[in-house]
Amino acid sequence: MRKFLYLTQHAFQDAWINGGEIPIMPASTYLSDVRNGTSTPDENLIHKSKHDLTKFPLLDLSAPNAFLLNATIIGCSFDGIRVPDIVKANYYTEDGAILSFCHEKNAEIMNRLGKVCCVRILDVERLKSVIDLQLGIKGKMGSCKYTKDHQRSHFLKSNMDAWQQEYRLFWKNVGKTFITLPPGIGEAVQF
Repeated sequence: MRKFLYLTQHAFQDAWINGGEIPIMPASTYLSDVRNGTSTPDENLIHKSKHDLTKFPLLDLSAPNAFLLNATIIGCSFDGIRVPDIVKANYYTEDGAILSFCHEKNAEIMNRLGKVCCVRILDVERLKSVIDLQLGIKGKMGSCKYTKDHQRSHFLKSNMDAWQQEYRLFWKNVGKTFITLPPGIGEAVQF
């Protein structure tokens, strides 16, 4: 399976093409107050619930490290107003090493991401296997899906990010790390 990787410097292409060391950054690196290029205000947020938990009265989830795990509220009210039932709702941040690719070669996407060059990854499954072996754990991989609602995960993002056409590799609880790639993982792409 082929994907496209956009890079901020032409010199970074060498390791992907000829082999060499690459950094893999934690998802929290891309957390920002504003949505711009690769940065988003909801990066590394896990929000799984039928209802938006940030809208519940007296529930303040804005504090750093605030979380809810498997929360269930049934038949409750606040000041006489019925609160919607929720079952096994989750709201927390989860970090881990992440690599993001694009499904297509597209100069407009590259520019919006603030990148200057592109490498075609020839076999994403092989790349993941190389990294899994060096990290000693199996990561997850898949296409991002996009939603208009409040739900988020590493593979479920805001529809405002749909233009990125993103495909991700993710290794839970892995911080910034360096991986040595073998030659032939990618090839340079010209526009």
